[in-house]
Amino acid sequence: MLPVTEKAPRVSLGAFFCALILLLSTFALPVAADCVLGAADELVALERVIDGDTLRLRDGRRVRLIGVNTPELGRRNRKAQPLAEEAKEFTRRFLAGGDLELVYDRDRRDNHGRVLAHVYNQRGDSLESALLAAGLAFHVVKAPNLALAECLANREQEARRARRGVWANGVWPVLRASAVRPGDGGFVRLSGRVERVDRNRFLWLELDGPVAVRLDPGWDYGHTDRRDWQGRKIEVKGWLVDRGAKYLSRHPQNKRWFIAVDSKFTIEISRN
Repeated sequence: MLPVTEKAPRVSLGAFFCALILLLSTFALPVAADCVLGAADELVALERVIDGDTLRLRDGRRVRLIGVNTPELGRRNRKAQPLAEEAKEFTRRFLAGGDLELVYDRDRRDNHGRVLAHVYNQRGDSLESALLAAGLAFHVVKAPNLALAECLANREQEARRARRGVWANGVWPVLRASAVRPGDGGFVRLSGRVERVDRNRFLWLELDGPVAVRLDPGWDYGHTDRRDWQGRKIEVKGWLVDRGAKYLSRHPQNKRWFIAVDSKFTIEISRN
């Protein structure tokens, strides 16, 4: 769970939520139809919406959307992240009224046993695209499920330019790498400056704080040469993993926290 949850300023979301419902009926549906991978692999019935990016089907399976991460609902004495309830309600309304289409990418299951799929409503509109266009999700990429990455990244950019949802001022602050502390983890937007670049099996960008960004040298990020990365300010979206104090004591030369980045669409590089 993200440390930003506690740091995010309090914002009034009632009027914004009403605007989102209007957005669903007047804007998101036409835009959402373009991120289409192919014919449906399965036609399924929805039991309920667990949160903005996770569904339970009537056959008992759980489905995790590919390519998006919505704010987390409050659980286990943790507060809900900004717009978590709005994302859940948006998904419920978007999928109401008929069966769903599931389209698979490369992986069929995640590490938690959930079905991984691109989800479309009975009209053939993309739920992932609609959530991103409404500013109720972040575009995320986990290799090898990259088939719709560019299209979904474009939907996120539209919301970001319009400052919708999570991109509105003050709703979802960027966490600085130098400010990461024990207890931090989960999904973040994180910024920092590259102080050192290491290469082994992966390309590691060590930031000005206790965080490293892990890149796969096989992917095209646009700046794979060591000289290109050094000194650059970057911003990434992803899951901040705390390897713990014991790991750091055994490997003092490494950073305690890291974020894995699988795509150029989830990392931004400054030009200076």
